[in-house]
Amino acid sequence: GVGPKGIGFARYSVDYHILRNYLHVLNEWGEERAGVALPEYARDIVQKYLDREESFRGLRDEILERRNARGRS
Repeated sequence: GVGPKGIGFARYSVDYHILRNYLHVLNEWGEERAGVALPEYARDIVQKYLDREESFRGLRDEILERRNARGRS
């Protein structure tokens, strides 16, 4: 079959939802408040992707640039 199965799918699903929620909170509340709002386990997962995935860092940077252009930090 195609795609992750079993525990691989579970990890993917959890990571996906944490990353999606982080980007939403980042867009709505900004970087400082997003960091405080996320539980530690979620911050660890987000940091892993920020460290390893250039495309994810790009999404974060794009959101922050848009917030700064709108005068929100």
